[in-house]
Formats: sequence, C-alpha cells, structure tokens
Amino acid sequence: MSDQKDVVGEPAQVEMVEEKTPGDSSPSADNAISEQGDREERVTAKAWLCIFFLTLSFGAPFWATPTTAAISSQLLGQFGQSELSAWVVPCITTVATVTILLFAANSDLFGRRWFLIVSCVVGAVGYIICAVATSNVMLIAGLSLNGCASGISGIALIAVPELIPNKYRHIGIVIADGLVYIFIVIGPVIGRYSIIGDGEKWRHLYWAGFALEAFTGIGLFVFYFPPSHPRGIPFKTALKGLDWIGGALFTVGAVLVLVAIVYTSYLPATDPKVLVCLCVGLAVIIVFALWERFAKIDFPLCPNEIFVSHNGREFAVPFCLTFIVVGFFYGAAIIYPSMLNYFYIDENTPTSEQLLLTLPTNLGLVLGSVALTVFGGKIRRWNWSMTASMVSLCLWGSLLALITPHNKALMITFATLCQFSYGWAAYLSVTYTQLGVPQHMLGLSGGLAGTARYAGGAVASACYSTAISNGMAKKLVELVPKAAIRTGVPADIMDSVIAAASSGATTTALKEIPGLTDTMVDALRLAFKESAAFGLRNASLASMAFGIVGIILCLFLEDIEPKMTPKIETFLMNDALADKNKYQ
Repeated sequence: MSDQKDVVGEPAQVEMVEEKTPGDSSPSADNAISEQGDREERVTAKAWLCIFFLTLSFGAPFWATPTTAAISSQLLGQFGQSELSAWVVPCITTVATVTILLFAANSDLFGRRWFLIVSCVVGAVGYIICAVATSNVMLIAGLSLNGCASGISGIALIAVPELIPNKYRHIGIVIADGLVYIFIVIGPVIGRYSIIGDGEKWRHLYWAGFALEAFTGIGLFVFYFPPSHPRGIPFKTALKGLDWIGGALFTVGAVLVLVAIVYTSYLPATDPKVLVCLCVGLAVIIVFALWERFAKIDFPLCPNEIFVSHNGREFAVPFCLTFIVVGFFYGAAIIYPSMLNYFYIDENTPTSEQLLLTLPTNLGLVLGSVALTVFGGKIRRWNWSMTASMVSLCLWGSLLALITPHNKALMITFATLCQFSYGWAAYLSVTYTQLGVPQHMLGLSGGLAGTARYAGGAVASACYSTAISNGMAKKLVELVPKAAIRTGVPADIMDSVIAAASSGATTTALKEIPGLTDTMVDALRLAFKESAAFGLRNASLASMAFGIVGIILCLFLEDIEPKMTPKIETFLMNDALADKNKYQ
C-alpha cells in the first residue's frame, strides 16, 4: 500500500510547500497552498478503509441511545427503581456535551488517532457495564461512559471530511453519520423486540455494542495514522499551553446547567435544586466566556478570532445555526412519539403496527441527508439552500400545531417532511462550521459545533417537555371533569377518575374503576386525548421561535462555494500521499 497503485485514479502532482512554523502566515506559502487546491486530488484506497472505520467509530457509541430510549420504561420496571428514569438518556447527552468540546478542540494539537481509539475503549467498557447491569445506577453509569465515548468520537465528524476533497465536505459529514442513520431506523425496532417478555434478551443489545466498539478500535489502531500534530506544534509546547482553566470552567458550568434542565422534567421550576444548579451553572459559564475572551491563553477552547471573522458571518452565524437546527429537530422528535403514545398506540395495537409507526420520521431524516448528498453539489448556492431548508423545517414543524386525535395521516406526513428538512439543514449547517475556520482549527470547529448540537437538544427538549406538560395539565382540569359530569360519573369516584385520566387514561386503568360504563370510559379517553393535543400544539408553536430565529440567521450566511475546492486537507501518514501534508 505504499506505492502509487494505492491511489484511486491518477494522483495529481501537487507542489509541496515549505513547512511553516506555528503562527506563520506568509503570503507566498498561502498562495502555494491555494494553487494546490486548483487541481483534483484523489482519495486512496487506504483512506477509504479508514473512512469506513471512522464511520463505525462515530456510530458505535450511538447504538445505545435509540435502543435504550425505546426500552427505558420496561427496563426501569425490571429494576424497580423508577426514580432515576429521567436520567437514562440525558446522562449520555450531558457527558457528550462536555467531552466533544474538550477532546475535539485538542485533537488539533495532539492528533485525532489516539483520541478516537480511546473513545472505542471507553465505549466498550460502558457497554459491558450496561450489559451486566442489575440496577438503574449501573445502567446510568454505563450510559455515562457511553456518552463520554460519543463525545470523543465526534472527532470522526471532522476526521472523515478532511480525508476527501473540500467540494465534497457535505458528503463527508453525511458519510461519517452513515451508521447513525441505520441505528436511528432499526434501533427502536430491535430494542422493542428485545424487551418483549420478562427475559434478559435486552442484554444482547449492549454486548453487540461492545463487539462493534472492539472491532472499530482494532481497525483504527491498525490502519488509521493521520498527522500527529495537525497544527505543527510540538507535544510539550501544546501540553504547556492547554486551556486547563477554561476546560474546568466549561465542564462545571455545562454540567450544572444541563443537570438543572433534567431536573425540570420532574421537579417544579422553583425547586431549590433547579434554581441552585441553573444559577451557579450560568454564572460559571459567564466566567468561562470572560476567561476565553480576555485571558492570555496559547490555545483557547473558544478563540475570539474565529467568532469575529467576517463580522461573525464565517463561523459565528453557522455555529448559532447548529444550535437552532437541532433545537427545532427535537420538536418533531418529541411531538411525534408523544403523538403515537397518546393517540395511535394503545394496549390493543399489534406490535407490528407499533414498530411500523416508528419508521416514517426516521426514514424522512435519512432521505433528507441523502438528498443533500445527491443534489447539494448540483444546486450549489449554499446560503440559499440552507435558507430554503430552514424555511421548510419551520413550515412543516409549525404545521404540527394542527394536531387533533383524529388526523393521523396528516400529522405523520408533516412530521416526516419536517425530519426530511432537518436531514438537509443539519448537515449543511455543520458543513458551514467546518469551512468557517482554517484547517488547523478544524477540531475547534467540530468541538464547538458538537457542543452546540448537544446543548441545543437539551435546552429544546426541556422547553418542549414543559410546554406539553403545562398545556396538558391546564386542559385536563378543564375537560376531564366536564366529560365526567356529562356522562354521569358518580361523585364518590370522581377523584379516582380524574387521577386515572391525568396519568394516561388507558382503557384498562379506567375500566378497573368500579361504576364506569363503556360510554364513560370513551368520553374520558377523548377528554385526555384533547388535552394531550392541546399540549402538543403548544410545543409545536413554541418550536416556531427556534425556526424564525434560524431563518433570520440564514440571511447573514456567506456562500461557501469558493471554499468547495478539489483540495484534500489531510493525508494518512502511512499512505502514498503522506508527503503532501503541511504538518507531520
């Protein structure tokens, strides 16, 4: 694999440039690098093999998220510790929010290789703990390690695109997420099947994740050798100039804020736990921002120059968009499953139909990303493409506000179109963030964009959950008593009826209450569904705030077409084209 026969096609003869010292920005060197991007460069077979393993490395830790989310309530029932249910999935995103910034940013200094291998090891350990878990504490501990692996493996989102020509940057990001698409579609289905009955089949989900992590780690260890110092800075110099204080401040602040957000899912917003975590966390985040802006750090986590470049249009605006787009996505991601549980799935719904109903929105997301891959480079006009996808995302997401318990087909259509729009908008916004910084700061870009995506999801999830629960609570106290009185529910069981209706109003639970007829049960069920529709409508209307802000931000985007060049930014050090790397 060391000669030119490795190369797919005939490699371009690219003039080598003199290696620059850190901070050198001589016009002659920059011009030589620019000329290097004028001719097509080819991806070698070994690079494609590494791209395969990098895709696996990003998808492997994600496997736990859709599968665990689909079976979390049943698992909690087996463990008998429902008090920790609110932390099952948020523990993944909380840890990932912190680790993706710390590790991705510093991969510019220490290289991508060992960070990604470590992510496989951490993920494998996390899966083992989940597989042998006998309590919620063990499960959450394993998932937290899984979240750490997810954050570190976010480096793959920058490692894949930098191995292919810049003009295919959006395709590289989609490829890096390729395994995630598959898991999004099949994960909930396999998860639901694994929990059927009272057996231990669900443990095989995590053993499968362990096997995937082990296979991926071995593949990366054997084949993946990118430059060890992407910024050309010696190891000791990089270690000495690390932003240790900034990393500590961000970790403490982000964790406290995200913990406060999780608390709001089962505690009142005025609870001391919520207020203390939120206030202290925000205060620490403000200190972190001031530190990054004014402290004299050699290698800050949030360098001011990338945020002010081109008056913020080059990176700051796309960075905010990644937060907004993911925030809007969570609207459909929360509303649609809630819709299924409240209106379209009950105790009499066949398992096959339940599984089938999980597919439309997941397939819509995949089709949206495929559409960007196939048509993005043909349409070009990237700023208007981003704007159009954001308008579409806002339109279909907002139309979910038309929800009633009876318009099933229409709501599934709107939710699917919303996710299709997200598939286009999400990966194009990440493309903008990657092309909004110099190559030697690509890790910083990936870390910041990843943090925005995870944090945006956490904030949006809390907003939508609160909108749904508050809306339902408001309508339940209004509609359920009216339905009970109208159908002649006896006064002595009214409290039991209202309690049963407020907790889900399942037909089985209501029929267990003595004195209720089928007519009464049907009326109470309908009152519950109307209350749920009101809450879901509130969440959909709340999502408009994310969408409108996103559309406004799109108007400030630059067209990235001049940056979509045939140039490849990074070559493997154990490959035929290693001598083209700017830094070794």
